Parts: sequence; structure tokens; C-alpha cells
Amino acid sequence: MPGLSEGIQRLLDTIYPPQCVVCQRMGAVVCAQCLSSMHPPDAPICPHCGATIPNAGYSTPALCPDCAAGRGPIHLDGVRVAAAYTGAARTAVLALKFGGERRVAERLATLMSIPYQCDIHMADMVIPVPLHTTRQRKRGYNQAELLARAFARLQGLPVRTDILKRARATEVQTRLARIERLRNMAGAFALTSPTAAAAVHGKRIVLVDDVTTTGSTIDAAAEPLQAAGAASVWGLAFARPGLGVSDAGDARDTRDAS
Repeated sequence: MPGLSEGIQRLLDTIYPPQCVVCQRMGAVVCAQCLSSMHPPDAPICPHCGATIPNAGYSTPALCPDCAAGRGPIHLDGVRVAAAYTGAARTAVLALKFGGERRVAERLATLMSIPYQCDIHMADMVIPVPLHTTRQRKRGYNQAELLARAFARLQGLPVRTDILKRARATEVQTRLARIERLRNMAGAFALTSPTAAAAVHGKRIVLVDDVTTTGSTIDAAAEPLQAAGAASVWGLAFARPGLGVSDAGDARDTRDAS
């Protein structure tokens, strides 16, 4: 339950063991077996956007076709994801995002530490991709913020939620093609104040989101940070759909854009 101390939560878990949101086993909100079934995107991955490179064959290209053609993220130093958005990973994300299962974030964040340690290495702050205020009021929380806080605790990094804001509401991304996604997200994010600009200048930033597909949302969120003089901005998402897989999934996935 949100707001409880760790000691009280552990006591409640002893009396009323949590149930895995994926397989319904008792003992953890995402059990060890289901967590271990969540695998990273298939190799080889693009060193810039982190997506699986299709038809790589025996020789791995330097970049995926989209990044090689200039269609990849332009405001990010790179993007990394922890898991393919399928199976247990997808079920857990839906439980976090639409089912009110906030503690799922603590379990998923452990997997996000792997791509961070392997490829990003260092950061000065963690910033969650913000929701628009109307959407966050409706849901009651921002799932990206829950992931960011859990991930940052594991890495000993500060989380800043006072830096970036959603400047306008956007259309549901899952319904849009790549070009439409870029247009939809253009100018969607802004810094909260001149003080925020000073806070990110020269800093190494990790932007956290739950799911990324083309990277258009997280790249748009990076734009004002880059413009303010951040030393680096990396995108880190929990999951990405695999090759040929839509992130729409089922009706629940299309209820909002983030």
C-alpha cells in the first residue's frame, strides 16, 4: 500500500502475502519465476535507440535502419530498455499502468538496473516522463514516476519531478504511425521554470518511462533538457514491443497515451 513504512509493509506482507499479478502465486507482487521470464530485446540491438536490428545476419550493422536513415531519436544520447513487451512483462506493465498495482514498479525496476549498468553507467539525476495533469489526476499516479523512484533508489540517485512538465495533452500514441507520433509529440514537454533550466545545465540525466516503441515520446521529453544544456540525456524504459509487435495489445493498452 502506498505511504506505508517498509516495516509496516513487511508485516502486512507476512500476514497477507501479496499475489503475483502475472501467475497469481502467493509471496510477491511479481514472483521470481515470472520476473526471470522477462527477457531483454533480441540481440543485436542498435547502439543508439536500443531496438533489435532486423535481418542483421552474420554482420551487425552499426545502426538500425531507422537510426541510419536519421529517423531515430535526435535529442537523446541513446535509449535502452530492460525487457521485451510480451508475456509476463506485458502483463506486469498493464497491472502497474491500469490495474493500480503500484508496487509492481519496485520489482520491474530491478531489471532496469541491468541496461543502466551495462550502457549508461553514470547519471546525476533521474527524471520520469511526466503525464499531463488531467491524465494523472484521473489515474491517481504516474507509472513512470513509480519506476523512476524505484530505479533511483537502487542506484542511489536523486529523482527530480520538478524539472519537466507535459505542456499539452496529446493523442493516444498507440493509434498512430511513426510520422504521426512525431507530430503528436512535437512541443509536448517543457521545463517547469528558469530554475529548472539551471538545475539541468551540465548534468547527466536519465529519463524513465514504462514502455517505448518508436522512442518519440521519450525523445520529445528530452528536447527541452537538451536545449537547457544537459551534458547527456539517456532514455531508459522498462519495455519495448518486439519486431512486428504493436504496443496496442488489447483494449486496455489504448486507454491513454502514456
